[in-house]
Formats: sequence, C-alpha cells, structure tokens
Amino acid sequence: MTYAALPFQPLAKAMRLSLTADRFTPGQQVLGLLSTVAYFDGPLGHLMLFKGGENFRFFLKGRFETGVAGGTAAGPFVVNLAAAGHTLIRSTRPGAAFPNLFHPDVLAYTSADGGTTWQAAPVSAVDWAAGTVTVDRPGNATRVAVYFTTGDGEFELRVVRPLGSDVASAKLFGGALRSIHETDQTNARSAPTFGAEGREYPLPPQFRLELAVRSRTPVVFDQYAGHELSLPVFDTPIRVLDAAQLNAQAELKLRGGTL
Repeated sequence: MTYAALPFQPLAKAMRLSLTADRFTPGQQVLGLLSTVAYFDGPLGHLMLFKGGENFRFFLKGRFETGVAGGTAAGPFVVNLAAAGHTLIRSTRPGAAFPNLFHPDVLAYTSADGGTTWQAAPVSAVDWAAGTVTVDRPGNATRVAVYFTTGDGEFELRVVRPLGSDVASAKLFGGALRSIHETDQTNARSAPTFGAEGREYPLPPQFRLELAVRSRTPVVFDQYAGHELSLPVFDTPIRVLDAAQLNAQAELKLRGGTL
C-alpha cells in the first residue's frame, strides 16, 4: 500500500508475521449456513496487509461429542463419525502410527464430569474409509469428544469493514474443505494462495478478518481443537491521522480499486 496516499503515519518498518489459530476469537457458527466460526480484529495502532499470491497453511478440525452409556467398561470406544453425518479426512501431513495422542488429523478427549473438564485420550485406531475413530476411554468417562480434519462443506477467508447494520467485505480465499485438506500444502505449486496475484488486501484498525464456514459439522475454536493456520501478513505500527479517510481508502483497495 502506498503510504503517501493514505491518511496515516508509519511509525516503524513493516514486519512480516503469521496469524495462527490462537490469535482468533471464536465466532457463532450456524450449522448449514455460511457463518463466522472465528475472527481476528485489526489492532489499534497497526495497519496489516495481506499480499495476493502468498502461500498459506490451512487445516480445520470439526468436533463431535457423544455420551457413554452407564456401566460401559474401560477400553476401546468406537466413535462413528460417518454414521453421525460427518466426513473424516486424512490430510497429507505426516502422523505417527496409532495409538497416538497427537495425530495432526484426529484428537480425542474424555470427560468424567459431563463435559465441564476434558482430558486428552489416546486414539488407538482410525478407519479412514469407514469414518470411525477408536478411543482408549477410561472407565469413569461419561463423554467422549473427537476433533477431526473435516471434509464437509465450504469455507471463506474475508476482510470485513463493519458499517453499522451492514458490512463491506473482500474475499481472500474460499473453497471446499475437502479440497484444501487433501492438498499438499508444503508444495509451493499446490499450496493455497491469497487473493489475486499483485493485489494488496489491507486490514486497518478494527477491520475484521473472518473465517466463515458452511458445514453440518461444528468447527469449534477452543484450546483442544488443534487447528493449523498460518496466514502471512505484514504488520506496520501507525499513527492514524484521519480514520474516516483511512477506512474509505482501505475499502476501495479491498474492492479492487487503486489509490
């Protein structure tokens, strides 16, 4: 973005960084509708900038929770994701053989207090074709939750300018969850890229980067999910001289205009 054309003063050189899942705030997903599952608000005193054509990494997990019948013995407990209407995807990321506490595509937790607190549980087996996950469940666990790389639905990354009851937005990327999760994202030729080559997508203070999903599967941003996001961005500390002009010109840039 051309600093001379914008109503702000840069206070330092732009730094390249990556936005990761822990920087996002959980949204309010509506199952079956394109709705926000997580968002990141541009911080005050900073201008962030996404550059079109940049590679990024993106893996989201769905969540499924089920109860356990009283008297069920400790040991293997099969969670049938397919029967519950969910799609389990095996990504190209390497994972250790099962049993495994930390597989990149499948994580399991158990709760002995009705879901108030959760403990990590080993996944002893996965049938990728059948969509089943076998969890090593302790005898006192009354609930089991599985987080899994999901292939159900679509997603969209977009920059949004709040305008009262309306919004103006620009899409950075969108597509099918199955497609992006089955892509080798370590390969520069096949990895997903932001927006259009040569374009810039500003995220001024209080503009919002939204991750929206349309899916029948809950996508929960919590400390258990292990989503993998790495979104490259340039961050410049700034002093805003005219907020209204900065916002209007940033919106023009997001819509594909030039300043």
